[in-house]
Amino acid sequence: MLNYQIYQSQLKDSPSFGKYYARIVSQGTLHIPELAEHMASHNTPLSKGFLEAVLKDAVACINELALDGKRIILDNLVSFGLSVKHKMGAATADEFSVAKNVESVVLQAIGVGEFSKSMLTQAAKLKESNSYVSPRSSNSGSTEEENAGGGSGSTTTEPNPDDSGSGSTTTNPNPDEGGMGDIGE
Repeated sequence: MLNYQIYQSQLKDSPSFGKYYARIVSQGTLHIPELAEHMASHNTPLSKGFLEAVLKDAVACINELALDGKRIILDNLVSFGLSVKHKMGAATADEFSVAKNVESVVLQAIGVGEFSKSMLTQAAKLKESNSYVSPRSSNSGSTEEENAGGGSGSTTTEPNPDDSGSGSTTTNPNPDEGGMGDIGE
């Protein structure tokens, strides 16, 4: 079950300004040691320490390969790659420069296979969180479970509503485009 909170967009120069959207509420964070412990609890002959070492090596290798321009796919989970976030476009190719036009390099991740957008949309169950004051006029969260796709097979989330560059995951606001979430900046 995924809990969500409703929020109002504060992006003043966007068509989304003033409209309401949902964001998933995290139920906790696992780092490599906790992930290794969880994996070891699944009746594997591999120890937590061994799994932790393998995961740490995998992270280091993914960093190295991504910085070498490679795309890394963890089957049925995620495809990682780097992309450029621009300050602005150049009027001509001759006027383009990294210093003037590139803001940063970001890690992009998109679910693949069993973790693809369509599979997650079909499988996810959403429920409004009761851990905040809902902006609904009844001021209480919905207690009903809802499928993520709402029966239509698509979901729409809008870009990160704050302009702070916090590095949070964002999703393309157009469900018809295959956008990738930017992770970390």
